[in-house]
Formats: sequence, C-alpha cells, structure tokens
Amino acid sequence: MVVDPPLTRWQIEVPAARAEEAIAALLVAFPGGLEEVARGGGIGYAGFLGVDQPAPDLPEWMVATPEPVPDGWRDAWRQFHHPVQIGDVWVRPPWIAEPADAVILEPGHAFGTGAHGTTRGAGMLLLDEPPGSLLDLGCGSGLLSILGAYRGHGPILAMDIDQHAIDSTRENAEVNGFQDQIETRLGDVIVEPLPESDLVVANIERKLIEMLLQREGLPNRIIVSGLRIEDTVDHHGWTLVTQHVLDGWRSALLVR
Repeated sequence: MVVDPPLTRWQIEVPAARAEEAIAALLVAFPGGLEEVARGGGIGYAGFLGVDQPAPDLPEWMVATPEPVPDGWRDAWRQFHHPVQIGDVWVRPPWIAEPADAVILEPGHAFGTGAHGTTRGAGMLLLDEPPGSLLDLGCGSGLLSILGAYRGHGPILAMDIDQHAIDSTRENAEVNGFQDQIETRLGDVIVEPLPESDLVVANIERKLIEMLLQREGLPNRIIVSGLRIEDTVDHHGWTLVTQHVLDGWRSALLVR
C-alpha cells in the first residue's frame, strides 16, 4: 500500500502589484509548484512542503501561514479539476470520461488543466486564428500547442525553459494523437533562435512578454497572455487587435 507523505500547505497573500516579484521568490521556496487564487485586490498563493521541512525562506513582506494537508491528498486534489470549455473545444483530465471528444490534458508537474484565465483567453484567441505554422513559447502542459494542432495549425514548435514542461507537453501531445505535429524544444524563448512561423502564442510573465516583443524575427501576429488586467505593457511597434479578459487576466492578439 502506498502511503502519501505528510505535507504542510503554506498560504501566502500578496498585493496584486507585487505578484511578479512574489512569484520569483515563491518558485524558489516551493520548487514543486504553486496554487494560485485571486482574492480581490490581492493574490493568494499556496505552496506545499513536507512536514519535516523548515518554513519557507521568504522576504519579510510575504507572510506564510501553515496548515496541515489531510491524508489522501495524492488523489483528493483531482476533485478540483473539471472539464473546461475553451471556445468550442472541451478540455478534460484523463480521469473524467466526458465529453468523449474533448482534448485530454494531464496536469503533470505543477500545471493546471486549462481553467486558468490566461490559458482560456489565449486558447480562445488561438482557436480563432487561421491555420498556419505556430510557436508556443512557454508551453507548460502543452495545451495551447494541442489546441493549435486540433484546429489544423502546423508545424508546431513548443518551447519552455522547464524540462518538466517539455515532458508534460510530449506526453499530452501523444495522448491526443498529435505527437507528429508538435515538436518540443528545451530553451529560453527570449534568447534562443526561433524558426520562422505564421503565429506565436506566449502565455508567460509580463516582463518576459515585453522582452519577447523586442525580438527580431518574430512573425507579424502574436498572442500574449499572463497579464493581470491592471498590467501595462510596452508593446511599441505592435497594435492591439482584440483581447479577452477572464478572471482578472488579460490575453491579447497583437500585430505589426
């Protein structure tokens, strides 16, 4: 019988204006990943550590409150994941059988199943784009690449700096039968050479988006996400075509 190792859940709330600063510290303190919940004018995060591990080393302005995680957490977390509709496409985790024709997405290492506002917004914009070659920069679980393949985009290159993301994208592409359409590559999307493409989709942090928009050689159409509704983005040379705002997060199609 497999016994779940006991965990402590550490809750942290930060002002929305300091979210990016907070994430940088939290990813170091909780390498296994974070849970995020919007809370009015602030943002709530939660990270998990073993009960025998010391309290997370965080800046003084970030207060972490511990609570024990009940036994059976390995399976209990699944109850929080449900089928999600993105445009006209349903996405579901593999342990839920319906809808039968949905995209199947295994959350993998610290990834969700498409419910986050940034993913849904970027996916809706992507599904409305005419098929063509696609770069998915910061691919995470690979959902946006899979939605692109589902809609006929190709070839598709999915890139991420995290090996867990690359592994998750490969596995999810294979489960959905798109392993031949989606190539994966480990690398930094800000500095690595990029092939020519018709469209880029980038669900990444605001600062990285601004750096990406300054790169040479990008196509003339890019979908960016990962933006809080109050975030201002320097997109000099790019024009906003359309955007979606979901759960306080903004996704936008830009052209130049």
